Amino acid sequence: MKKIILPLALLLAFTACSSAPKRSMQVSTVYSSAAEMIESANGCILTGDYDKAGFFLSAAENQAMSIDNYDLLCAAALARCSLKLSLNPPEIDAAQQYVDYAQKIVKNCSNPKKQQAIVSLSQVRVNLAQGSFNGSLDGIKKELKGDEYYECQLLSVEGDIYKLKKDYVQADKAYSAAAKAFTDKRYLSEIGICWYKAAQARSLAGNKDGALEAMEQAIYYDRAAENSLALGADYYAVGLILSKGSPTSGEKERAAEAFAHSADIYAAVNAEEYAERSRNAAKELQ
Repeated sequence: MKKIILPLALLLAFTACSSAPKRSMQVSTVYSSAAEMIESANGCILTGDYDKAGFFLSAAENQAMSIDNYDLLCAAALARCSLKLSLNPPEIDAAQQYVDYAQKIVKNCSNPKKQQAIVSLSQVRVNLAQGSFNGSLDGIKKELKGDEYYECQLLSVEGDIYKLKKDYVQADKAYSAAAKAFTDKRYLSEIGICWYKAAQARSLAGNKDGALEAMEQAIYYDRAAENSLALGADYYAVGLILSKGSPTSGEKERAAEAFAHSADIYAAVNAEEYAERSRNAAKELQ
């Protein structure tokens, strides 16, 4: 027996480890993967690729649950909220359910106060989608001060609040400030939508020329981001702005061209439903 035990002991001694094991007290492989999935999902939401966004979020949710990470679970839930609000029409009840879930688990996050502010901001977005907001952003601003991304987002949400209140001049100022802030911080994918919203506000205020100028900016940045669905929407919006009210014959012609170009862009990415809408808008001006 001793002859067997001794060689085994020697074998273990020589093969157990060729060097000392790493002494890291935190493994982040799964965390990093899930965080990247959530970031990719948010990018897909901005470009209108909702199926892919859902795929990424499902993977991220599974990974987050597997390591019991509430920061990731909360972030995924709020991304789901954004996804539901981005649909046409928005699925507001489903969005609210995801905010409720995030609210339930936020106390377990690594930075509960900051994460609570982010959850509250998502709740504001849901309320705005429902057509109601009577609160204040002051508390949220205080907790998110210093976070570059959310400081930019708060400017955009302020624009949404002004727009809901039909204060289109202030809405335009907020959206334009958000666009500038996102540009300064180099969040390319967010810039076009801010200029798009600024154009809406200007159009609602009766400022057609200003609205068209804002749309030029939206198109410029959506081209830079290669956001095809946003570009289709941009040119459709240009057509709507030009044909609003009592357009001149020249404006009608430009509007028809914008609608037709919108249709071509949508068709190029197989968004046939939107392409048909743009074609019909062009036909109505002929």
